[in-house]
Order: sequence, then C-alpha cells, then structure tokens
Amino acid sequence: MRKAALPVALLALGALSSACSSPTTNTTNTNTTPDTNANSANVKAANTAPTATPAARTTGSLADPKSSIAYQFELLKAGDVEKLKTCLTPRVRDGVTREVVDKAQGQAAKYTIDDLYASDERGEADGKKTAKVKMKNGRTLTTLIETDGQWLADTIWFK
Repeated sequence: MRKAALPVALLALGALSSACSSPTTNTTNTNTTPDTNANSANVKAANTAPTATPAARTTGSLADPKSSIAYQFELLKAGDVEKLKTCLTPRVRDGVTREVVDKAQGQAAKYTIDDLYASDERGEADGKKTAKVKMKNGRTLTTLIETDGQWLADTIWFK
C-alpha cells in the first residue's frame, strides 16, 4: 500500500506544481472601475520599480577600479564634495574640501575618463587588494584599495 501511495503523491505534487507555475489569464473579469484599474497599475509599478538604494548604487559604482575612477570623476565634475569623500579611504577623506573640489573642477574639463584611466596594476597590501591606476600618459593617478567590496582611492588624486 505504501508503494502505491508514493506515485499518487508525486502525481498530485506535480499537478500542483504545474498549476502554481503556469500563468493564469482572467478572461471573465468585467470589473473595470477606475479605482481597481488604478490599484492594479500601482501594484504593477511597485513590483517593477528598481529597488536599489542610493547606497547600493554607490556600491555598484565603486565595484571595480575603472568604475570607481569614472564615478569619482563624475562627482568631481558635479562638485559633490560629500559623495566624493565616501569614495576615498578614511586616511585621506578629511582632505576633500569645497576649496579642493572647486579648484579641481576647473581642471577636470581638460580631461576625459580615458585620459585618467588607461590601466591598473593589481596587488595586495596589508591583506587588502590594491589597484594602482595608470593614466594614458603612463603616470600613476592613484592607488585604489578594495574595502568592503568597494574600490576606494587612497590619495586625493584630483588635488
């Protein structure tokens, strides 16, 4: 009796799984009141809206060395001192001031991201991953240190 119950249970489970995973279409819905349609639209919009928080977007922007420099460069051009500070290691963060950013903004117009980031040389220091960012002209722009999954500049490269 137990052997016969197992196939029946599996068959029932398969049917339930199939029924739950297949899309349903309501072809007999005649409720077209504006409130119901508005609710449906709001629910759909809420379900499809991006869920990334500003912190998550920042993390994505600092996720690899080139993205980190590109993000910092955009913040510099925008003059966003506070966000720019979060892109640097705590060791140098306090050196980012309104005056430093304003002065660097004037110089930023002369460069492109391709001028600033040509390559990086990966390494390790104090148990953390590092990336020495090389500019198009061969000079070192800065060293980035991976900290909690974010590549932070360890110098104020725009000073």
